[in-house]
Amino acid sequence: MTFSIVYVSSANHLFSTEELAALLETSRRNNARTGVTGMLLYKDGNIMQVLEGEEAEVRALFGRVRRDPRHHDVIVML
Repeated sequence: MTFSIVYVSSANHLFSTEELAALLETSRRNNARTGVTGMLLYKDGNIMQVLEGEEAEVRALFGRVRRDPRHHDVIVML
């Protein structure tokens, strides 16, 4: 069964196109290793992300995401 976490947060600064591309590249590489999929929406410093996969992997990833200094005010929606 697939486990999901959906959260919103606020970026500490407005991400450039290059920063978003680098984040996407790193995320794709790391998530492929653990079988995690999802979607990240970003607009004007606002972030919404869905993480899906095996529960242990998703929870571990979310723990790292929550501590990421590039954003704050992480709120779990689901």
